[in-house]
Amino acid sequence: MTFLIQTSAVLLLLVMSSVLLILPVIICKNITMLVVVSILYYPALGFGLYRFILYQKTVRNREVKKIIVDDKGVHYERKNGTTDHILYQDLEKYNLADEYDVDLSPRNKIYVLKVKHNDSVINVDFDGVDAGYSSYIINLKALRRRYIQGIVYFRPDLRINPSVYTTYNINPVDFTFDKKEYWTVFAKTLAILILLGSILGCIMLGLAKWLSKDQIYLH
Repeated sequence: MTFLIQTSAVLLLLVMSSVLLILPVIICKNITMLVVVSILYYPALGFGLYRFILYQKTVRNREVKKIIVDDKGVHYERKNGTTDHILYQDLEKYNLADEYDVDLSPRNKIYVLKVKHNDSVINVDFDGVDAGYSSYIINLKALRRRYIQGIVYFRPDLRINPSVYTTYNINPVDFTFDKKEYWTVFAKTLAILILLGSILGCIMLGLAKWLSKDQIYLH
């Protein structure tokens, strides 16, 4: 997975760089316009690449190289040598009847754990890809299950939204991966997609027949 990510990223970067370099040649109609555009374009491109490299350097220093979940909580070891912690003992209750202490927060079409930690609402991230797309954490689901299990064991006073278990396909009894629930949802989703595809296919086929009849009548 890491090799595929790195290869894809390099190929994409090469394609984008090539397009950016020859863009003035593509859009300019004559030599005069090409010279004028190049004088303005390439210095701006160089400055943009310089800022991008600085940003990537900063981001990569903050990349998480290892995630550890133990009896204390979750620990994020970063490439710059620092370690961030979200400990069970620092999690707090909302003290609201209609608010769960451990819930889900939508982000980029996925759901991440949301908790109250040291007077702030934060997301407990188990992202599988680092910011530089140089590695992939293959056991992130197991890490997430282990962290939720730790909340149940070490912080039984916190209320967990039941949707956390269903969203992540976790068996709330033994905290194993609920394969039955996962494949049930997968089968339902696949059936809906096949049904929608069949309906769309029938509509397109009927439209094609109707248009072909109109062509016959016109002749």
